[in-house]
Amino acid sequence: MEKISLNLVIALFLLVVIGCKKLPDGHLSSLIRYEVQPFQIQQGRTDVSSSLNSEGSSKPFTVKLLNIYDRETGQNVTDIFSAAYPTKIWTALYNPKIDTTLEMINAKRTDVMLPAIAINAMSGQIEANPLTENLPLGKYKFDLEIENSAGRRIYPNIGEFDLIAAPTFEIPLVRSTVAMKVGNESVTTTIPSNNTHIQVTRVGNQEDKIIVRFLDKNGAVFDPRTEIQRRPIGGISVGFLQTMQDYSLSTSVSADRFEFIYAVVPFPLESLGNGFNYYYRIPAQFVEYDASLNLPYNTYSCNARFSFRVFSPGTYQVDVIIPQVTRRAP
Repeated sequence: MEKISLNLVIALFLLVVIGCKKLPDGHLSSLIRYEVQPFQIQQGRTDVSSSLNSEGSSKPFTVKLLNIYDRETGQNVTDIFSAAYPTKIWTALYNPKIDTTLEMINAKRTDVMLPAIAINAMSGQIEANPLTENLPLGKYKFDLEIENSAGRRIYPNIGEFDLIAAPTFEIPLVRSTVAMKVGNESVTTTIPSNNTHIQVTRVGNQEDKIIVRFLDKNGAVFDPRTEIQRRPIGGISVGFLQTMQDYSLSTSVSADRFEFIYAVVPFPLESLGNGFNYYYRIPAQFVEYDASLNLPYNTYSCNARFSFRVFSPGTYQVDVIIPQVTRRAP
């Protein structure tokens, strides 16, 4: 009986000792992955991938980028991608309706050094910014280290991304022109336009400026000082449709062009309404329509709309060409 009692005491003691031993907390799956592979990054633009699929792993976890490799050569290119570059980041919400000067914008930004591509330490998202202009195009893969309450694990070749070429600007919509009858603007004629009727050239990187010219079918340039106006809102509403001036820091006008100074890319950063379209009017006395349109001289204003957005700083010239219209000098 005493022997049985002794054995029972020993068994209970062992249970207590085992019960006091700390067991691992949580779970860290070996199957953590990205659902979309490879992630497409457009060079010079801001983009963010989806989060890691944690496969039931305990959260929070911490994600650390270890190495990046060229998928085609196998070369370790971590040093290239870990380089940091000077840039500006926002410290407060930007509002284009309020932040209308460079001083106001800079008050909401600060200078930092950042890599062009990083991994979000909490979600594992791939985060790219315009600094990717400094990186070589190519196909890449990378290793991560992930740690949570259950421990730490290395995930070789867990992610892939392609750094691809992207234009420094875009034309979201094909431009258009509408002839509106003076005195009764409900009477209109649409002049068909296509992507050949807007020509964009990046002419330098010294200034962040957009030059806009309006040209007739023969290449004659309209004078913005006297021949180009803002387009009124139709119907009973008062005011004007948006122009590029509504987004820019400053606007200057000369005999053959508008010049718009900007400070933020993408520019515009967000729309004030009607997408990224800009609306202008050439009064009836300055245009002569082709005879095929059957629009008598000095009876229809010419209302040109174009669309444009910049993703990389620099100077751009935008030529808005108006088909089937000849400039008539005053």
